[in-house]
Amino acid sequence: MWGNQMRPLFPSLIAASAEVKPRATKTRLVCGLILAVGFLAAPVLMPTTGNAQDTRVAKSMAALKEKTAKLGAPKIEGIEEVGGREAPALYFGSTKMNNNFTVVDEIAKEGGRGMAATLFAKNGDEYIRVATNVPMPGGKGRAIGTVLAGPALEAIQAGKAYYGNAPILGTPYITGYEPIKDASGAVIGVYFVGYSQSDLDAMVEGRLAYAKTLLGITADQATAWKAYEDASRANVQSLQAAHETEMAAERVGSPIDRMHAQTNAMQAQLDAMKALQPATEALYKALTADQQDKANVVLLLLGSTGGGVSFEH
Repeated sequence: MWGNQMRPLFPSLIAASAEVKPRATKTRLVCGLILAVGFLAAPVLMPTTGNAQDTRVAKSMAALKEKTAKLGAPKIEGIEEVGGREAPALYFGSTKMNNNFTVVDEIAKEGGRGMAATLFAKNGDEYIRVATNVPMPGGKGRAIGTVLAGPALEAIQAGKAYYGNAPILGTPYITGYEPIKDASGAVIGVYFVGYSQSDLDAMVEGRLAYAKTLLGITADQATAWKAYEDASRANVQSLQAAHETEMAAERVGSPIDRMHAQTNAMQAQLDAMKALQPATEALYKALTADQQDKANVVLLLLGSTGGGVSFEH
């Protein structure tokens, strides 16, 4: 998504360095790889205007709904204890989901590193986790029997889906929530998929480490590489802040508030790219011809995902 929208900005970055011009074609490829690493989080943190759904989250949500739909229509029937408390028994067809982790674990596995899934059952004004692989604080077991809270709860109570950043038991997640409705159209539960913000940070670090190893950064190039790493991390933080502001406006703001938030988010993306430019140019100048050739090969391998950016692991 963002790969195609970023490409028109690459030539201006390339043209900024006179020494780069003789290798114009290679430069576009190298800078594309480097910028992809620096803007690793952009598809998540800066969604397309009018669409707050992260690609990984949207794909996992579709898979969760498809898997449960194959089991049959959702319904509440009886009571079953989960995590030491009584909860309505959520069924899809004849399959009871309380304490049944098969589907949510399949979604987590298919969704890649850090993905989690949950099925909630409605109990009065609460929504109880009856099947989940979201961990308890401290990582001690599944958060079964805990309840939905925060901005997602407000959206669900209003009959709406929620996509965006949300805390889960104290941990920030990139999330998606949608209501589960029975045959009459009544909301009886909630679908959830998402991954923790700490996993996003790990992706950034992992991609930087991968690029450093791939390019074979030497001791003489360490200073330029360190400056590039620092600029990349700073960009992720600024994009995240802009995204959170935009999502807040999407939830409660007026049309004018949302317009301002969206234009500010776009400006933040441009500012982030400009901030990365000096470090990118310095790193490029420090690369040998062989290192540039290696970068070109890797970018060709990753190019189908929009400059090497992909959250579908």
